[in-house]
Amino acid sequence: MSARCADDRFTATVFGLFVLVLFAVASVAGASQVSGDSASTLSNDQRYQSARAAAQAGELKRAQQEYEGLLLEDPNNVDYLFGYGQALFWSNDVRRSIQILEKARKLAPDYEDIWKLEYRALNIEAGDQSSDSIDAFRQLAVERFPDADWYLESDETASRKYRWEFSAGREQLDNDAPDWEQVNFFIGRKLTEKALVTLSAGTFSRFGERDTQFGTGASLDVGEDWTVVGGFAVSSSPNFLPETAIDLGLSRRFERGWVGRARWRRRDYEASSVDSFGLIAERYVGKYRLAYSLDSAHLSSEQALVHALTANFYADSGYQLGIVLATGEEVEIVGPGQLLKTDVDSMALTGRYPINEYLSFGWLLSTHRQGDFYRRNAIGVSISGGF
Repeated sequence: MSARCADDRFTATVFGLFVLVLFAVASVAGASQVSGDSASTLSNDQRYQSARAAAQAGELKRAQQEYEGLLLEDPNNVDYLFGYGQALFWSNDVRRSIQILEKARKLAPDYEDIWKLEYRALNIEAGDQSSDSIDAFRQLAVERFPDADWYLESDETASRKYRWEFSAGREQLDNDAPDWEQVNFFIGRKLTEKALVTLSAGTFSRFGERDTQFGTGASLDVGEDWTVVGGFAVSSSPNFLPETAIDLGLSRRFERGWVGRARWRRRDYEASSVDSFGLIAERYVGKYRLAYSLDSAHLSSEQALVHALTANFYADSGYQLGIVLATGEEVEIVGPGQLLKTDVDSMALTGRYPINEYLSFGWLLSTHRQGDFYRRNAIGVSISGGF
């Protein structure tokens, strides 16, 4: 057995143990945060922080359950009511959120953030119809906050049906080859509260060549727990990108912060095709998210397996920080017309910072070893927003 092979097996073994240890810690930590399911008890402040973190991480069902438990003990706590109203609003349960926010506003009439969210909810509930209740609410807001201007916003501003992102990146190779570059633009539109469609365009430079790709996608929430996603991309006369790419995915949300995902992808090149299958397990614990993924790519009779571990932190301010570690094998273009299975090891650091209510700034730093061919060190930035 070669030293290189032994090192790879040792790395894979250590990585696998690392995954098991982290998920064991996550399970223990998560269990301690579920009231009634643990021998230890958390203070109400700890439960409140856990509910806030769950909502910020997108685990809205779990956040609602935690807020409901808190309100059973303290039904007139304004912070609990406001948090519960936010979770309902973000879950598109606008009518119930209005009821909760109204109670919170009457208990704390000078809490302006409650007024703002209730006003947004009232506008969304009314839709395109005029509403006497909105006019009355606006008059009360003018009297309470005469110097504010948020009550001049319409539903068009509040609902923000569109999301967009512009990103750019550069990758430096250690084999004296030209740097890789890419520029992408993405825009998505909410058709309904449960359906989203997207369009994307990107230009890529690799191996001294340039390709352009256009794509479209959609996602649909089915019931309370299931989401179906799909996408299609095409490149005209590509030098290294696939001529077409198809993606399909299915995810399900479970109790206690667990999410399961399955995905399939097909890439069609001029001379061959690659099919990939992936399984992902995610766990949200307070302000943290842990995820493990296993992807299997198939090229002719060859199979490549790659393992990835992701950890994310969500700050109260809205800032996000993430790290991704991956090891295994993948099928990738390593040069014009060279589609091969190679060993890979990679690490990426990501972050996102909200500039204001409308814009966010993102960044990425990564390093990626592609077998014995090269190592790529990348930097990327993005700006995103909604309207």
